[in-house]
Amino acid sequence: MASQRLLEGIDFDEDQILEISLEDGEDLPPSIPTKCSKDAADLPPESVSKEQPKPRLTEVVATIKSGKIRRKALQDLSALLQKIQEYPLEAIPASSLGQLVAISSLCALDPDVECRQRAAEALCHLLPILQRYEETLARTSWNQRLIFRAQKVLKSTGGPVPELFMNNCYNLAKVFGAFLPAEQLLEAMCFLARDLVIESSFNPLDISHLLQEFIKQFGGTKVEVKVLLEAFYKIVQGPTVQGRDMAIFALSILSHQHLVKVVEYLIQFLFRDCERVWKEVLASADPEQLIHLMAKQIYQSPLAESATQVQHLTSLLHAILRMEDYKAAVRQNFPQLLIALLGMVVNFHYDQEFLGGAKEVLHLLLGTTGEEVEMAIVDQLFCRENFSQGLSAMVRAIGKRRWWIPPMVENITATLEDQAFAGMPQVAAAIYIELLSCHLLPCEDTLEQLLNWLEHDHLQVRKLSIRGISLLLDSDMDPSLLRLLLLDSLLYAKADVLPELIELIDQAYLSGDLKEEELKMLVATYFGLAAHEEDSVRASAIKHLGLLRGWARDQRLPITSTEEEAIHELVVVLIHLEDEDEVAKAARRALSHLAPEVKWWAHPNKFSLHFALHQAAKYLSKTFSKDILRSAALLCTKLSASRLPAVSRVAALLLGHLAFRDAGFIHNQDMASYGTWLEEMQQHEEEGLRQTGRSCLNIMQRAYKHQQKGRVQRFLRRLLYCVHREPYPQDFLSCMPEHPQ
Repeated sequence: MASQRLLEGIDFDEDQILEISLEDGEDLPPSIPTKCSKDAADLPPESVSKEQPKPRLTEVVATIKSGKIRRKALQDLSALLQKIQEYPLEAIPASSLGQLVAISSLCALDPDVECRQRAAEALCHLLPILQRYEETLARTSWNQRLIFRAQKVLKSTGGPVPELFMNNCYNLAKVFGAFLPAEQLLEAMCFLARDLVIESSFNPLDISHLLQEFIKQFGGTKVEVKVLLEAFYKIVQGPTVQGRDMAIFALSILSHQHLVKVVEYLIQFLFRDCERVWKEVLASADPEQLIHLMAKQIYQSPLAESATQVQHLTSLLHAILRMEDYKAAVRQNFPQLLIALLGMVVNFHYDQEFLGGAKEVLHLLLGTTGEEVEMAIVDQLFCRENFSQGLSAMVRAIGKRRWWIPPMVENITATLEDQAFAGMPQVAAAIYIELLSCHLLPCEDTLEQLLNWLEHDHLQVRKLSIRGISLLLDSDMDPSLLRLLLLDSLLYAKADVLPELIELIDQAYLSGDLKEEELKMLVATYFGLAAHEEDSVRASAIKHLGLLRGWARDQRLPITSTEEEAIHELVVVLIHLEDEDEVAKAARRALSHLAPEVKWWAHPNKFSLHFALHQAAKYLSKTFSKDILRSAALLCTKLSASRLPAVSRVAALLLGHLAFRDAGFIHNQDMASYGTWLEEMQQHEEEGLRQTGRSCLNIMQRAYKHQQKGRVQRFLRRLLYCVHREPYPQDFLSCMPEHPQ
């Protein structure tokens, strides 16, 4: 038989004496007979006297001091269960059901053949009783197969044959635990972990093995892990030594299958209150997995709201770092632990008292690299003002042991690629930059990571990426490749780092020989960014557009931009003269490079904006052809379509000044486009923009009308202009800005 083959080679101690200890149970119903003889069994229910004394379960399974009493108690238990089975309306008290399963299962493991036989008889009667509780469980074919299998094995020769369960706790837990309701199953586990080990003569190995199988089979499926943790931890805090020992053993079993939940549960308690539990967990858990979980708990939890948990983990780490068995695991997870501890330090810089224990833990962790780090360096890390200097000194100190650098880089890269990382990404990035600063990383591999971080969710990571890129500018990296990659990064970098990135790009390009193709590419990039929605980006793009043109002129480089490109650049700068302060200042500076003839300042009696636009219209009409002016005018209507009201307003004013100066660029087919754009502007909610739209439309229509009258009319209008020297259209006088201060 399969069961016999499983048991071959197992020796049993026939002289071992077992004792059973049970607390007082509940009374059985009075309708159940107490006499266990054959005559009593044959009596109908109504013939049983109701005045007979009521037995207690503990009277049947009381403390067993000898083999003879043990066999008699099991015989009475079997008869009692048989009577309960014969009365379907009667049920075992719920508080005793789990205890009965635990006691019967342990007795089925008894080395004494007769005791084992009596226990098998009790199990035969217990199976149908357990089936009555099946409605509380999920009805599955698996449950039915277990019952059928157990009944077949126990009664395979006409009588109970318990060899299947002899020293086989797995089958006992699988068969009988499956039919216990969740509450009774939990009671059975707690009973095994507490009551049976107190002044008991049961084999502790059998108790622990049976408890282990119950937990393996049903922990987390039928009984929630959290419920088991709470129950066993309560026993750990109990008064009896034996109960605490068995509960700690149960918690160590749980750590095998549910280490994450065990760690999360124990974190909420102070380390000194469950130090012994942690020692068992540390002895039974996988070291690398446990340390990985601890690091994750530190840097992926809301640290500011869980100071107690972090403090508990710090105490636990202090104990682990002194354990010989965990040295290899600590070394393997050194990057995670270092980032976690430094992140905790950054979070709690304001609470130096709390960080007292963490300082020694960090010093011990750094010592695992093989280098003795001075305590003064650790002290710098725990001071907010000196953290950066301390981090740099720390990397230089332990950088001599390069074994930790490749896994550290791999960990940092994987961590920062995960945008859901909720810990301290800026600490990870700072370590990476310090490694780069100390020339411990290859530049080619570093650039790709730094460019990816330009779009990271955390601002500090993006700022550190800019710092890292600035370090690469002074490296021996291929400058042409660096320039190209930096220029491409402008397309996906976050807006708050674009100004700094533009500065680096300008530095990278102007520090070497700039080719004609590169110059055109750079100008086109700045031209596109001049329309960015962020003020700082627009200001930086316009500023460097002007600087680049001025630099090219000073270097006597051939500027091969077409006239259309040149006028477009100037128009972009002009329409931002009334943008936000930072952008407007950049536009004024750029004018001195793009068109020195156009002055922003003017006579005190004249308005600066209109004076500059008037000069610009004069310069443009003299410098460029009518077709080029036409493209510039159409560009005004396109660039301001989705811009700020101030930009749209200046674009309209520039168009009006161009038309007032010389309307020869206006084509018949374009008037409809100009009119539609200016009429839409008159529907804007801002009064100043509506007024500008009306004035510009009047000027455009009047200029176009004079243009259509012929050459003589244009000559007379020009002569009148020279006599009166009217620099601004009269329609603009009502919408001029206030006199600049």
